[in-house]
Amino acid sequence: MFDKFLDKVKELIPAKKDEKKSEISHIANAFFDRLLAWADSEGIGELSFDARFNCERGLPRDKQKLLLLRDLNLSRFDIVELPRELFFLGLITSLNIRDNQLQTLPRETSNLKHLRILDASYNAISELPPEICYLATLHTINLGSNKLMFIPQDIGNLESLMILDLSNNEIRIMPPEMFKAKTIIKLLLRQNAITELSQYIGELEDLEELSLSHNLIERLPKSIRRLKKLTKFDIQNNKLSSLPKEIGELESLREFEAGNEVTNIANINEIMHLPPEFGSLQNLQYLNLCGNILLDLPDSIGGLKNLLKLNLANNKLDTLPVSIANLANLRDLDLSMNHLKKLPEEITNLTLLRLDISGNPDLELTPKQQEWLSTIQIARLNGGTDIAG
Repeated sequence: MFDKFLDKVKELIPAKKDEKKSEISHIANAFFDRLLAWADSEGIGELSFDARFNCERGLPRDKQKLLLLRDLNLSRFDIVELPRELFFLGLITSLNIRDNQLQTLPRETSNLKHLRILDASYNAISELPPEICYLATLHTINLGSNKLMFIPQDIGNLESLMILDLSNNEIRIMPPEMFKAKTIIKLLLRQNAITELSQYIGELEDLEELSLSHNLIERLPKSIRRLKKLTKFDIQNNKLSSLPKEIGELESLREFEAGNEVTNIANINEIMHLPPEFGSLQNLQYLNLCGNILLDLPDSIGGLKNLLKLNLANNKLDTLPVSIANLANLRDLDLSMNHLKKLPEEITNLTLLRLDISGNPDLELTPKQQEWLSTIQIARLNGGTDIAG
């Protein structure tokens, strides 16, 4: 193992033809000395448990331990630049360099042939070296909260990639080539400037979680119907005005968020109607559509048999379909800030733990409905009055 390391050292420092073994050893020592001198200059201490962050951080001072190092955590050291020597520690499988001041990653990152996890989030990285896209073992990439404007096209070559987090960057386009990485199960792209969800998203048939909140997406492609394994879909705070009927084919979906966390910004959804096919989402448990401009709900809403929480706050609903009473598992219902004037009498069949109907000044409840409120643990009425059942 040490001989292989020395071969790499010789690539860094060209050796003369008549070098002797002792001279190679001297070069190796110089390599370690430079690496450790860099660590000292950055205030990076010996590898040890850091109680402040509940993890091990630092760099071993023992050469053998350095060579055998697999998990390297250099987070939160305010590092501006990483030395080339660091990337010839060839057994590293996990590299954590988050919360520093890095503006780029060295091309030598590609030397980490066993790397499975790369966390370089919370830096100032604006561009990735293309070489990083050929690390065959790379499983997880977290580059959230940087300054990336582009996703490298070659990222689709990462044949082991399962988790890709590029949240909170400045990305505008999802290149078609990225969808060649069909092993991805978790794709996080929230808080970027993406204007279109590529039709090639359907290529990621193993995808389980998709987060695209706080972008500028105006429509969802029909190809989302192919995401049969998708369980969590967050598209809050975009520019959607409708949902395609194909969304009803997401048979594994458990959480769907298409509301607006913030409404005083440019990118807000303004969905007026739900397609009837929406009621086919038999496994849906959490639905958030707050802050849209929903005028009504389809009768098929009653088909969401496993729904536990429904947030319809701050829409333009003036009535509810009778079928809402079919949501036998519903426990949390938010109808606040709508235009409701009455509720279907059948709503009293629901066994709720929480109900919010505040902000509907014209709403009148029947005697049966008023009695029903006493069975609910927390009921918020007009005027902000809470009734504890």
